[in-house]
Amino acid sequence: MKLFIIVLFSQLFSSCTANITCRNIANANVADTQLNGIKKAEQLKRAYQKVSSSPYTIKYQQEYFAAFPNTFNLFNHLFGYSDKDPLGEPVSDFNSPLYNKAYLYVEAFFKLTVIPKNQYYNRMIDISINGRWYADGVGYFQHAMQEKLKSDTSVFLELLAKRSDKEIKSFWYFYFDGPHPVKELPDELQKLRGTVNRIFLLMELALKEVQQAWKE
Repeated sequence: MKLFIIVLFSQLFSSCTANITCRNIANANVADTQLNGIKKAEQLKRAYQKVSSSPYTIKYQQEYFAAFPNTFNLFNHLFGYSDKDPLGEPVSDFNSPLYNKAYLYVEAFFKLTVIPKNQYYNRMIDISINGRWYADGVGYFQHAMQEKLKSDTSVFLELLAKRSDKEIKSFWYFYFDGPHPVKELPDELQKLRGTVNRIFLLMELALKEVQQAWKE
């Protein structure tokens, strides 16, 4: 009996220790994200001031592109706001520091003209992967990215073809995500049936998942 109690206490202690460790790791990750977000926000602010004052300067466009987020998590941390925010925190100086100017910053990104297409579109794809629709900043980016893809679909498809199935499906999930998802693929995407089967099948699957998610 004593041995049983000792073993049980040991298991409970180990479990508690593991939970505390996990919480500490999670808190550390949030703190790191906040710190990186603050640094990235300051870098992006400086780059935006330059590119907005001299929008045709090649160097300033390149600096702005380099400073712009390259993942959805960082993008949403800088610009996003939602009660479903990944960090579970309201807008503050630490979380979403650029929320109120999101449109201006996103607009500046999509007005860049000197970035090579492959590099430019890959950045849009990178931000879209693991993305979810939120109003305002994320919505601005999603809409502008959709318009870019519609105007230059073939290049996007070439770049997507080099990605994993998981990444391709995640990209399309973000592409279609929103409170009122389309009921069927739009004409410009229907045309891809039979030409890029791998991408098309993942696109269809992503749309079905989006539709199901917004039914719940």
